[in-house]
Amino acid sequence: MRCRTEKRKDGKTGRVDLSPASRILSSFIFFQLPAHFTKSRLPLTVYCLLLTAYCLLLAAPPVFAQQIKGADLQKISDSEGQRSREPGWIWQNPLPQGNELFAIHFAKNKDIGYAVGSDNTILRTENGGFHWEGQRAPINATLSSVFVKDKKQAVIVGARGSIFWTDDGGKKWKQSIVEAGDHLYGVTFTGENFQTGWAVGTYGRILRTTDGGETWITQKAGTDEHLLKVAAFDREKSVIVGTLGGILTTTDGGDNWQVSRPCGNSLIASTAYLSPEKIVAVGYGGCLVRTEDGGATWQKINIFSRADFLSVSFADERNGSMTDSNGQVWLTGDGGNMWLPFNIRTNPKLVSMYFADQYTGWAVGQDGLIVRSDDGGYSWQRLTEGGREDVNDLEFFDQEIGVASGSRGRIWITNDGGDNWLPVYSGVAENLNALDFVDPDFGWTVGNGGTILKTTDGGASWSKGVPNRNEDLFGVDFIDRRKGFAVGAGGLILRSDNGGVFWEEIESGTRSWLEDVQFTDEMHGVIIGDRGTVLHTADGGRTWDKITTNLRENLYALSFLDQKTGFAVGAQGTVLRTSDGGLTWEDMESGVGLNLYAVQIFRENEAIAVGERGGVIRTVDGGKNWEIQPNITGNSLQAVVYLGGKELWVAGNGGSILKRTESFSTFKLPKPSVPPILRFGRSKKNPNSRQPVITITDDGDIPLATPPTKEDN
Repeated sequence: MRCRTEKRKDGKTGRVDLSPASRILSSFIFFQLPAHFTKSRLPLTVYCLLLTAYCLLLAAPPVFAQQIKGADLQKISDSEGQRSREPGWIWQNPLPQGNELFAIHFAKNKDIGYAVGSDNTILRTENGGFHWEGQRAPINATLSSVFVKDKKQAVIVGARGSIFWTDDGGKKWKQSIVEAGDHLYGVTFTGENFQTGWAVGTYGRILRTTDGGETWITQKAGTDEHLLKVAAFDREKSVIVGTLGGILTTTDGGDNWQVSRPCGNSLIASTAYLSPEKIVAVGYGGCLVRTEDGGATWQKINIFSRADFLSVSFADERNGSMTDSNGQVWLTGDGGNMWLPFNIRTNPKLVSMYFADQYTGWAVGQDGLIVRSDDGGYSWQRLTEGGREDVNDLEFFDQEIGVASGSRGRIWITNDGGDNWLPVYSGVAENLNALDFVDPDFGWTVGNGGTILKTTDGGASWSKGVPNRNEDLFGVDFIDRRKGFAVGAGGLILRSDNGGVFWEEIESGTRSWLEDVQFTDEMHGVIIGDRGTVLHTADGGRTWDKITTNLRENLYALSFLDQKTGFAVGAQGTVLRTSDGGLTWEDMESGVGLNLYAVQIFRENEAIAVGERGGVIRTVDGGKNWEIQPNITGNSLQAVVYLGGKELWVAGNGGSILKRTESFSTFKLPKPSVPPILRFGRSKKNPNSRQPVITITDDGDIPLATPPTKEDN
């Protein structure tokens, strides 16, 4: 995950890239989660799951927090205040959506399947995964596991004791009654018509049903560790795995559970039955164990890997697959004694896998990724569309024409309001952090390692500038087609007078990381950065004066309406407003504790800011009061474009691009009277549709799956 952080280990501030496999959210987890979440080292999958659920509890308003205590959780299923609502957004990239997925499962016919994940994400397919439709549960929750019985019936479990079931193909999801509000991470069903099932979760919670999931009773686990996954062979035999290395087995329907720890306290992430007596379990640090006596004794299988194994699935007694944190898929054809690794392009972290038979399987992971294999796991094709690289900045010239830039040198253009995004060849692999256009043709993007690119055809092609510096650049602003500024790491300010071909350094008087720059006219401009840094120029950028703000929080983004009125946003919900072009700033209370990464002022009293955990806030009174807008993603948002009414786009991590489907108000907001320099330099040229000059035939991603034709069937 790409994120902006308050402080790096090297003492520098600003935006940094964190490896999902090793450091994702690690500092937040270890210092913010309760102690019981950190008793052992947990792999990425479980950290994200536990963290997401825990954050939901922290973010819940007091009334809701009171409602979800114990059995009272069920009272909210019919509560109008907690019913899931469609918040007025659609996904434009990736498709069908970009929230993280935690589980996937299919019916025996291999056509009907569900995938579930964060932010109340439910996806359903009727053709083996080649097309997905979104559904929503009665209340908003992180959804951790799903079991599909047949075409109409499925059961989902998730945070705060949530258990949902459907008997009409997901047209309506009903909430089951349970006696506790523990987070539930795994669910399975067995027996005739799948009437018998188990759900497991935090603090050793085991729930059992004998009526298909409508009602549940608690069983004693004999352990208080968090239980992650459950598998069942029949109504009597079941196996559960947990965070402290526990493998629980029962042969009497759960009346008694035997606890084994063949890998010590290493987390066990997944388990599967091969036969009534044969079970395989996989986990952290290369833990791979197998039993042939129903769990009485366990044998360690050494495959010479110390990776975290995330998921395991067996199609029959011999053929199985598992995934690891290095993005590999391991296959066995002898019941789990010998395994061979196979690479998947881009090395995705596949946290859940399910094989319906020896050949056909599916897996899910970060950024909404869904993949399918039709050859037993040797090769995989992508069932989701669109790029998954972070989108760091976004520009729209009108309701149809737009440009986006992001991580790994990615640039996209759209000619239809974002319904389709076309990849553009950039010639670089560095992260691109900011965009600026003075008109629909001339624009620039800057990024890591001193990267500066220029376009003269509306983003269809790009050429490199020569900054003669290798510091990361985070902000760029051009006054006209020739004169512009870029800012970045270590207090760096660069100026160009020839359209961005060559650049010279300007003394900033600070070594703070500088995050954004904007000029309000040819002479006056503002720069913001870490630890409340604000710089102002009144001589066209030749010299910069430091403005006192008395802030310690980092500032990340600027937006000006005219020469006087502007907003700046930053860490911990910081919002500043200026009415004199940036000479003085008023601290406005946003009422949120989220880091805010982008802001756009639309008219004198109206502005929208976005930030981490999918946060979108809006003011209509000049910043005195801010309203949190409901969203359908928890992905961090790095960019916002607002043209009035429902012409609002937000973008961020994992390739996320979302657009409003309805206005914030009942009428179309009028476009503000903004001096040309604040929109498209001094040009009033209308944007034209364009196509990439160089067609990208291979974007480096997993190949897209091709739906079967009638002839294939």
